[in-house]
Amino acid sequence: MRFLHTADWHVGKPLRGRSRMDEYAKALEQVAAVAKEQKVDAVLMAGDVFDSPAPPPEAEKVVYDFLARLVPEKIACVLIAGNHDHPRKLGALATLLEGLKIHVRPEVRPPDQGGVVSLASRDGREEARIAVLPFVPERRVVDACTVMDAEHKWYEAYSARIEQILAALVKDLPATTVNVVLAHLLVDGARVGTGERELHLGQIYGVNPQQLPAGVQYIGLGHLHRPQEVLAPAKTRYPGSLIELDFGEEQQEKSVVVIEAQPQKAPSIELVPIAAGRRLRTVEGTLADLERLAEERSDDYLRVRVKAEAPTPGLADRVKELLPNALDVTVDHPRDAGEPPERGKGRVKLAPAQLFAAYYEHRHQSPPSKELQQLFDLVHEEATR
Repeated sequence: MRFLHTADWHVGKPLRGRSRMDEYAKALEQVAAVAKEQKVDAVLMAGDVFDSPAPPPEAEKVVYDFLARLVPEKIACVLIAGNHDHPRKLGALATLLEGLKIHVRPEVRPPDQGGVVSLASRDGREEARIAVLPFVPERRVVDACTVMDAEHKWYEAYSARIEQILAALVKDLPATTVNVVLAHLLVDGARVGTGERELHLGQIYGVNPQQLPAGVQYIGLGHLHRPQEVLAPAKTRYPGSLIELDFGEEQQEKSVVVIEAQPQKAPSIELVPIAAGRRLRTVEGTLADLERLAEERSDDYLRVRVKAEAPTPGLADRVKELLPNALDVTVDHPRDAGEPPERGKGRVKLAPAQLFAAYYEHRHQSPPSKELQQLFDLVHEEATR
């Protein structure tokens, strides 16, 4: 059987306030085209469908349009919740979608109640079992363990409990089927980026690779945005995000994973590039350097560091006029007397309002407005009262 493994779409996530909905739509169009061209039996989506627990209608439309493309091609889909998804909201249409062979699993279930999804190949000759583990917050891991087996003695550590849940899910998978684990979790030792939610990257959430099941053909993970293989008892991969979600993913090659698997055999893996999203780049130089860069007419989103000899009012605005795709502009110039005074080193100690004004002028090459200065004074007064 053939599968397409993808994860971490984060549909609806803006970049520095700019909507990227058209990029998400084009990326998912490309994923659907790959699924059709590769003649996969199912798409496996390993969580973080949306960026927000309450996604805007435009984001929901992009996702449901993608799922609708799979139906006429008779491509099934297994989709689980990630830490960015709201389980109840994601599962609201689960019953309706089930009839279209789109299996949504927002929360942990026992194997015989949806925790293992049975899929037939499109020609009906093969069968797969997909054991699913949506994201489990640390505060809910005890509840998830109880659902799986009320009489089992669960360990205290998060990773040990996750290991036990996975073991219960795969315990009765038959040797005659293609067996896959689909999970949204963090594996210790995997390379993280900057787009993942820091709250869910701490030590408490890390699972040792050796705690992953051994007797399956493939383990498809979601949660980390950097595409990578994990050295585990079974073939294991993070596909990564579909587009560069922030500058921490700058210049990453995005892709989906196509797997061909047979019972009791190692699968074959192919990475298929996804090139629909706009690239992110960090550039730096003098204003003259940036003027030459503007002639490239690049579609990339830019993070710009402009070098100046001295504080220059309006320089950041000038850069944004030259480079409309510049989302973040910082100005670097030699240290001089105009820099905000530091504590110590023989400098005069300023009052908080003066220190704020000096910092603001250094950062933005212009003094703060009267209204902003008044707002600072008000907040400072409230904080020190």
